[in-house]
This record gives sequence, C-alpha cells and structure tokens, in this order.
Amino acid sequence: MLEQDYWGVPTSTIDWCEENYIISKYIAEYFNTTTNLAFGFLALFGIYNTITNGFSKSFVIAHLSVMFVGVGSWLFHMTLQYEMQLLDELPMIYAACVMVWHIFEIHPQKRYGVLLPLFLVGYSAFVSYSYIIINNPVYHQICYGLVVGTIVIRSVYVCHKIPAAYQGYEQLWMSRLLWLGAGCFGGAFLVWNIDNQFCDILRGWRHTVGLPIGAISELHGWWHIGTSLGVYYFIVYCEWVHQAMSGKGPRYEIKWVGPLCYLRPAKGQLKTN
Repeated sequence: MLEQDYWGVPTSTIDWCEENYIISKYIAEYFNTTTNLAFGFLALFGIYNTITNGFSKSFVIAHLSVMFVGVGSWLFHMTLQYEMQLLDELPMIYAACVMVWHIFEIHPQKRYGVLLPLFLVGYSAFVSYSYIIINNPVYHQICYGLVVGTIVIRSVYVCHKIPAAYQGYEQLWMSRLLWLGAGCFGGAFLVWNIDNQFCDILRGWRHTVGLPIGAISELHGWWHIGTSLGVYYFIVYCEWVHQAMSGKGPRYEIKWVGPLCYLRPAKGQLKTN
C-alpha cells in the first residue's frame, strides 16, 4: 500500500477484495474503478445508435441512466467514502426502474399512463430513504433483485408476444439478446460472489503472480464489465421490441462488431438465422 490514502480512511460499509491504493494514491481500488469505463463506452455507443436509427429519445435516457451508474461506481471505488457508495448503489435502483418502464410500455399508445412512472418514482424514493436508515447492503441487494426479477419475467413474456410478422428472424434474435444479457448478468453475479467468498485465495494468488497477470483475478471489475454488457443487450432488445410493436417504419437486422451489437434497417429479405 502506498504511504498515504488520498481520500482518507474508508467510510463505506463495504470494502471489496481489491487491496486499496496499490496502483495510485488517488484511486483506492484501481481496477474496480477503471472497469466502470465499460458503462460509459457502451452508453455512448448506444446513444449514437439510438439517434442514428431515430428511435425514441427515451432510450437515450435509458443509456444515460446506465452511464450514471458507472459514474457513481467510479466515484465509490475511487474513494471508498460512504456518500459515494450511495451514489453507486442508489442509481442502480433508478436505472433498473427506467428499464422496467421500457419493458412494460412497449406499445405506441401507453397503457399504464402516469401510474407506472409514479409507482417507479415512489419505489425509488422509498428504497433511497429506507436504505439510508437501514444502512445494510443486503437490503439494497434485495430491493435491486426484486426489480431485476420483474424485468426478467416481463421480458420473457414480451418475447412470446411479438406480432406474427416478426416471429422469424426478429424474434429469434430478440430471444438471443435476452439469453446473452442473462448470461452476462449471471456470469457477472457468479464472479461477484467468488470475489466475496474467496478473497483470501484471490489475494494470495495475486501476490504470487504479481501485476499485470494478477489483475485478471480482480473479479469485481469483471462484474462491472459483465453487467454493463448485459444491460446494453437488454436496451437493444427493448428498442427492437418497441419497433416491432409499433408495426411502423423499416424492419431491422442486427449487426455485430466483436461483442457489440446494434440495429440497422434491413436491406433485402431477412434470414431466419
């Protein structure tokens, strides 16, 4: 550890497995901090494609909410201060609620009116206030898990309700996007738990092999990368669903650049694979 902790003694209720101030005196958890760049990059990439395709500006808000999570997480892992911890954890609730709205309001004519956003704002406010009082990360994880569970159930339901005209190529790839998103989240959750439960073993291995190889075992950083990819795939899925449910405009096909995907108006007949 470097001689001085720039941000002072950690006041957060969680201190992750990565050892503090190893790389820089200005960043408490270097790899847990810098891997949040994935949220920012994917959000900007998503915003570009949303605007390029002329999709609803609400999807810009969805991507920005994810970027907000990344900014909060960066500040938390950089400082390990309690106030920054709240700026990491509470935006996770807010961003998840934004995703709930997008997966429920899939039709051009909004079916839930102001009731759904009012409920989601109320839920976010309730969790924020109660979490500050309860001050237990497990409580936050339960509240977040309830929202994510709702998103998963609704997403699977919606995927089976795609209009008949879109039940070939489009529905196939929508389903694949859901599986990719779920796989990224599931894998991220797995390594997140390994990082929590086997920290001593991971630290011992890092001390043995040193850097940069040891950075591979900074599993909380992989949680950031996995969840950022998972939520990105989900937003692309929602964009596609909204277009299919509208029944208007061009048909879309999916394009890939490595692990990144985006939608573009289809040229010619869509294949079924």
